[in-house]
Amino acid sequence: MSQIYLLGATGYTGSRTLGALADERADNVVLVGRNPERMRERARASALECEVVAADVSVPGALDDLVRSDDVVISTVGPFQRLGREVARSAAKAGAIYLDSTGEPPFIEWMFRTLGPVATENGAVMIPAFGYDFVPGHIAAAAALDSAGPAAVAVEIGYFLAPGLPGTPGRDRIPTLRQLVDLTTPGTRASLTGVVAEPSFAFRKAPGDSYGLRTAASGERLLRFVIDGTERTAMTIGGSEHFGLPDVYGNLERVDVGLGWFGAATPAIQRITAVGGAALRSRAAVSATKWLAEHLPWQGTMPSLPGRTLVAANAIDADGTTSATAVVEGPEPYEFTARLLAVAATSLTARPPEVSGVHGPLAAFGSAVLRGFTERAGLRQLTPPIRAAENSKGSPR
Repeated sequence: MSQIYLLGATGYTGSRTLGALADERADNVVLVGRNPERMRERARASALECEVVAADVSVPGALDDLVRSDDVVISTVGPFQRLGREVARSAAKAGAIYLDSTGEPPFIEWMFRTLGPVATENGAVMIPAFGYDFVPGHIAAAAALDSAGPAAVAVEIGYFLAPGLPGTPGRDRIPTLRQLVDLTTPGTRASLTGVVAEPSFAFRKAPGDSYGLRTAASGERLLRFVIDGTERTAMTIGGSEHFGLPDVYGNLERVDVGLGWFGAATPAIQRITAVGGAALRSRAAVSATKWLAEHLPWQGTMPSLPGRTLVAANAIDADGTTSATAVVEGPEPYEFTARLLAVAATSLTARPPEVSGVHGPLAAFGSAVLRGFTERAGLRQLTPPIRAAENSKGSPR
């Protein structure tokens, strides 16, 4: 019988994923980590019977004798650049199904470039960033691109948070700094402070790269979206959409993904990162950013406000015209990620994908199956994709 291996169950996202697996009535869950007693406590709290395996997931080969080809591995161990690589390597070597909750662009790129050949050779199917980062963007982009048709050669995607539960009024409200704190975990807030210091990338159908990517600093561009009549801005970051969407939509020449969590301060932060350039990514700046992340106010504050995920996508024609827009709404990021990982994992133990290698979620599962997973996790399209009647321009290149 295939097993679901959950790594990181004692962390915030991992413990919520364990609870979601209990809701899905999974009966084949194995918890893996360094602290067996804490994992047993989490299992008791979720009322789910779990086997517990003690292992240091950062040690090379730690999972090689555990994971088999018919197993599903869920990794929520972060930071993934430091702790996630050996888990992914073991899954690739075993030919297993692998899902993770990363939002780290360098780790996503490493997965595709380094583990792709290994996964394909061994029959593994690996989908990094299978949560709030970055599945809703694939869903919104697919809706916009399908509506726009083959004339669309570019897509821009923006990720936003808003206070309030999905389906309630107030989508137009942009969260204040204090609300952002109450909507996120300390780990997420620390990651946000480091976004300007991370190397990143953008899809430009670059002929010199096997994935069509070029190097691009985080915050290189500012993207603009309209949700319920309110304009929102997002600063560009790396995402799995850069790898996953061109694999499905071969006419794409440009893919940009933006993070709009900074609310009204996003344009100012983007300008600082764009002007600062390499100076912000120097060794000294990275050290300063790390120090800042460790000394942010409200260090112990955990999510306490009801929140929702909002993700918008603009399909853009060759002349810069935005030809279609789609917006999706779902639960707050942690709940959505936990539900999505649990729904997909339990389904995949019975019906694994027919592809192998490292893929984006659309290429791995197909549109219908992926939409089914995301709908069960609470994501919904606000309205049918809007085709632009006027020549509204996309974000400046």
